[in-house]
Amino acid sequence: MEIEVKGHSGCNIDIVREGKKLFIYKCSEDPKYLDRLVKQAEKQRLASMYEYQHTRIPQIFCVDRSKNKVSVKMEYIYSKNFIGYFESAGFEQISYFIKALILFIEKELKESTMQVVDKQVLLEKFKSVGEKLIINSVLCSDEDTKELFESSLQIFEKIECIKIPIGICHGDLTFSNILFNGNNYYLIDFLDSFIESPLMDIVKVRQDSAYMWSQLMYIHEYDQTRLNIISEKIDRDITAHFEQYDWFRTYYKPFQLMNFWRILQYAKEEQVIVYLKQVIKSILYEF
Repeated sequence: MEIEVKGHSGCNIDIVREGKKLFIYKCSEDPKYLDRLVKQAEKQRLASMYEYQHTRIPQIFCVDRSKNKVSVKMEYIYSKNFIGYFESAGFEQISYFIKALILFIEKELKESTMQVVDKQVLLEKFKSVGEKLIINSVLCSDEDTKELFESSLQIFEKIECIKIPIGICHGDLTFSNILFNGNNYYLIDFLDSFIESPLMDIVKVRQDSAYMWSQLMYIHEYDQTRLNIISEKIDRDITAHFEQYDWFRTYYKPFQLMNFWRILQYAKEEQVIVYLKQVIKSILYEF
């Protein structure tokens, strides 16, 4: 028995019944995606070796790679997505979820060390964003985007020294990559980050809690007011906790700015582009 579900980023996802059990199969024949899928699976498998309070990592059973295809078999989790969970969760459940997020990132911090990162790493990454904007048929001639790019470049060039925790991170810790099963939270779709830092996970969480990105991408009806109230609660508590760290207070904003540029570089839809430029403008205004 196979149930097809929606995939993205060059990957097909199927739920497959084998005997009495269900499994997830993620497969790709896209040459540009093969290495990425293998790295995602390896990162998820490594993450599953750590013990987190309230947070779980679906088990990777095998990774099969041939010349033209990669197939990953993993544990199937009966769960809700963030929209379904937030619409039915009570205050205590949301507080429990926030605590789990904080504990997860704090565990990452314990596995990381404070290191100096050459600011050239940030500048090179932003240079690659500029190269992708040039070949983006919608954005390549957009004057507003060019002005925002130059303003952002000035911010990155002014950074003298970057000292942040380096070690491990999920890499794409958005609400849409969390599966909700009661008071257990399963993290999926791990992603290589250009800097492996817990700071990047805070950036991705707040991509949703502060800027509602995953809500914008959701195509079905939902209670927007309720979701906004919950997201704002999550954002306040996450921010309040991590503001105790100097590296968060100093480097969160430039890394969030970079994060939204890395999303914008691939954008083609007008609604998405308008939204992303508004977010970038709002972040620039904070400097």
